[in-house]
Amino acid sequence: MDMKTRWLLTWGPVVGYCLLIFAGSAQTTLTAPGGSDKVAHFIEYSVLGLLWARAARATWVTWTWRAVFISTIVFTGMYGVSDEMHQFYVPGRLSAVSDALADLCGGTLGGIIYLRWVWALGRKHAFSRQQPELFG
Repeated sequence: MDMKTRWLLTWGPVVGYCLLIFAGSAQTTLTAPGGSDKVAHFIEYSVLGLLWARAARATWVTWTWRAVFISTIVFTGMYGVSDEMHQFYVPGRLSAVSDALADLCGGTLGGIIYLRWVWALGRKHAFSRQQPELFG
């Protein structure tokens, strides 16, 4: 697989999802399904955390699981704060620290879910002497 294709498969979902979050934040009239704004933030950033952890693990293969996990927390936390700052300037939208905290918690859970899945997959393949496929 050439480098451009590998980058697109690895980081394309992260970039695309960040753009989707940005576009959603730019909407002046956006309401969360079921009326729970914090749950929507949590779920939205869980997906981002999972995508980031997947891309970080594929790109920086020498990183420990802790490094991938910490980078997931830092990235999703910073993106959540920047998203709230963006919403501050959108007419009809509010910016809240509690939303950024929900983003951080969701991103953290997404990272945990991905790393736990990789760990379980690795244990399964340890008995067959095969390495788990990242894109499989």
